[in-house]
Amino acid sequence: MLDNQDLCFMLHCSKRTLQRYRVAGLLGNQNKISTLPKSLSVTTVDIEKIIAQGEGVSIEFKKAKDRVPTSLYETIVSFANTRGGYILLGVDDDRTVLGISPESKAIFLKNIASALNSKDNINPELYLNPNPIDYKGKTIIVIQVPASSQVHSHAGRVYIREYETDLDVTNNQHTIRRLFLKKGNIYTETHIYPGLKMSDMDEALFTKARNIIRGHNHQHPWLHVDNMQMLRDASLHWIDYENNREGFSLAAALLFGKDLTIQNLLPAYKVEAMVRIKDKDRWDDRLTLRTNLIDTYLQLKTFINRYLPDKFYLEGDQRVDLRDRIFREIIGNLVVHREYTDATATELIIEEDAVRTLNPNNPYFNGIMDLNNFNPHPKNPNIRKFFMALGWADEIGSGIRNTRKYLPRYVENATPIFIDEPMFRTIIPLVRYTMADFTGEWLKWLELDEKWRPRLTESLKNIEIDGQLHKMTWEEQLSCLAPSWMEKGTKFVSSSSKNGIKSQKQYNSNNQQYTYYKDASLDEKSTKFVSSPIEKVTKLPDKRLQYIVTTLLVLGTPISRDELTNIFSYQNRVYFSQNYLKPLESAGFIRKTNPEKPTASNQKYLITEQGKRFLIGRGDQLRKTIVDIFLVEELV
Repeated sequence: MLDNQDLCFMLHCSKRTLQRYRVAGLLGNQNKISTLPKSLSVTTVDIEKIIAQGEGVSIEFKKAKDRVPTSLYETIVSFANTRGGYILLGVDDDRTVLGISPESKAIFLKNIASALNSKDNINPELYLNPNPIDYKGKTIIVIQVPASSQVHSHAGRVYIREYETDLDVTNNQHTIRRLFLKKGNIYTETHIYPGLKMSDMDEALFTKARNIIRGHNHQHPWLHVDNMQMLRDASLHWIDYENNREGFSLAAALLFGKDLTIQNLLPAYKVEAMVRIKDKDRWDDRLTLRTNLIDTYLQLKTFINRYLPDKFYLEGDQRVDLRDRIFREIIGNLVVHREYTDATATELIIEEDAVRTLNPNNPYFNGIMDLNNFNPHPKNPNIRKFFMALGWADEIGSGIRNTRKYLPRYVENATPIFIDEPMFRTIIPLVRYTMADFTGEWLKWLELDEKWRPRLTESLKNIEIDGQLHKMTWEEQLSCLAPSWMEKGTKFVSSSSKNGIKSQKQYNSNNQQYTYYKDASLDEKSTKFVSSPIEKVTKLPDKRLQYIVTTLLVLGTPISRDELTNIFSYQNRVYFSQNYLKPLESAGFIRKTNPEKPTASNQKYLITEQGKRFLIGRGDQLRKTIVDIFLVEELV
């Protein structure tokens, strides 16, 4: 089960909403919920963010001028056993940056690496990468510790993280039991099958894996040990001390098991890759896989290469294969982060305008991931660790970040969409369509002054639509989107006279031409509206809802509050912030461009992916509708 701190971390909601959960007894009262840096190689900006947050459940500072602190490994183990985090060596508890002695840097790194790989110090070992950073003229060492799938100990003692403290819980059997239970529930890859034997593994896969590892790192230690020791070193054969069991894990079978072994363990497991371009009802080509993860990865890469064009990009003096860089990450994420005990098939579908994936998942957030502000969580850390050795994965979170980085170069200005739900969904546009084709029509319909045309044009260029909407006329687009806004906008407050929004029933009675039908190519719960015959939607039936939609449509590029109020000729700027900007931000539909300084004079606002999906009628999966947020803010 997830503890309270994990639950807090999962919820993307306002402070008021968090407080309501606490009042209801659903959340604990740990105050510091850290937002950790997102880049793979930590930058000075990341360091500033960490230091600004201060110590907490996922952040620890340690003075370390001339020697490694003796408490370092207690903190590393407590982070690995809890929810991971960042350790900064060379920073005092009061956030003062002291740095480490420059001449000690090499010995620091050597001693830490040796200690991390010693079972006498940390058991099981942790493979971490201490990162020296030059920050404001001083050297500090940053250690990122991911949450682990196993319970780790330091010098025979087990630690967990509470607030800013590493707690020794070795003698607390209740806590130890809960810790093992939590790890077992989250990481099903670690489940031991006592009946599995080495004879159930495919000998040829070990040779194949070593050849791939050798091509990536010819000095890797797994190249110089036998098969059994490789599995032990990779935590694929381990000892469950709590239940007194030892054996091969599910991850071992998935990586090295014979096909029959995998099918006996997971009878429903399969991966489907399809092309749906000409035959949209079935497929043009199909690949069904029920094999080990190494061959699954390689065959999916071959399938992608067969149907998608290759493009290259010069990054510095390096020639980057964009197709390989993007879909290496997409396929890696499919394989590494899947919940393998779920009987639902993994799907990778190549369509005319996008590549879409569906993957069984244990969600942390339940919603569209904010690519500017997300914290990655390990789903199958041991499988990921082995893929890192193969050179097919980087640090946790790299897949999403690399896809976001390189996709706009593969498809001009395109943005990937990642949706963390029980079926994790990824949408990779192959063609980019936007709302800008009908800027003039939107300008008139929104009743905006002609002087705002350039601003609206640039904004709409950054709001993507799918191929179906792109093929529609202006009237068809509007007939699809406007009722969708009304449906979501009135879902929770249709009877609220305070908000003055007409009910969906009233709206439909005034617009009899609208009918509903399900479109199987849309999201599972999406409802598309079609007019029969097409008639113009003159305007939204409520002024406040029109302000909401207009605000979102003009925030495709950053705009300040003053510019927004000028667009609407809105006199009361404070009232506009309280009644529109704040609720939209709470809903996750817009964000500040400078969130670290909310009151900065240069503060601007920008639409998020959630806001875009609300606009284009793909917001049904969102956990909150826009007017639901308005109602919550008014009731709290």
